[in-house]
Amino acid sequence: MVQTLLYTQKINTMKKTLTLLAAVLAFVTTSFAQTEDGIKWEKKSHDFGSIKMGPKAEVTFRFTNTTKAPLVITAANPSCGCTASDYTKTPIMPGKVGEVTASYGTDGRPGFFQKSIKVSFDNGTSTDLIISGTVNSETAPAPKNNELK
Repeated sequence: MVQTLLYTQKINTMKKTLTLLAAVLAFVTTSFAQTEDGIKWEKKSHDFGSIKMGPKAEVTFRFTNTTKAPLVITAANPSCGCTASDYTKTPIMPGKVGEVTASYGTDGRPGFFQKSIKVSFDNGTSTDLIISGTVNSETAPAPKNNELK
């Protein structure tokens, strides 16, 4: 009887612990989930296709503030040093358009690339913008020398 009572108490304690753990997990998940409420992007990715090595590949992403309050970009962080970003520094008023420009340095980087820029806003939302493409390393053909000496 005492053994059954102890077993029941352990089960109840485990149920309470699991319920508390599930509630904490649900809260943490929703707290860190980054929604895009109030931000309407024209596009969130851009494929440059096949591009020549040398000049920077650059694209501008545009979004509309659909909230009822001004929106400020607090950061636009590229995923690596080969990618740079710039963005609208002033508050974007409701109904107005903001921009994030991403550029990829192609010089000395042949082959496929896919990079991201994490854009964060003052309302707690964030968006990952993606750029990709293939850098071709075109070399001049070797001169033909058909003359016999």
